Amino acid sequence: MSIRIRFIQRKKPVETGLDREFQWLCSSLGFCEPVDRDRTAIAILRKLIESSREGGGLRSDDISELVGKSRGATVNHLNKLIGAGLVIRRANRYELRERTLANTIRELHRDMERIFEDLERTAEEIDERVE
Repeated sequence: MSIRIRFIQRKKPVETGLDREFQWLCSSLGFCEPVDRDRTAIAILRKLIESSREGGGLRSDDISELVGKSRGATVNHLNKLIGAGLVIRRANRYELRERTLANTIRELHRDMERIFEDLERTAEEIDERVE
């Protein structure tokens, strides 16, 4: 599995609330890009979080209908969410990588740790050969 983890350091909002916190999280993960003015990625991720609570995934057509976007736009955002390691596709359904958003973020953290461990090991091997 190849994922692209992207973090953008954003100041956490002082005001709390589900929408603000969701906005901050998605922005920090690079999903609130300027081209996504209507926050389609956030809406899609939110629907997937809701469906994961019910124990199942959603078809792209269902997600498109729920967020009021074309199937093409929806699939484009889903592919970005998959590439970032937040969402997986099983058969013809999309779902959050883990059952909860918190567990999904924990898995991303573990992915990042494994990547850095491999990078450090390789760097050490290079250092030993160069010396």
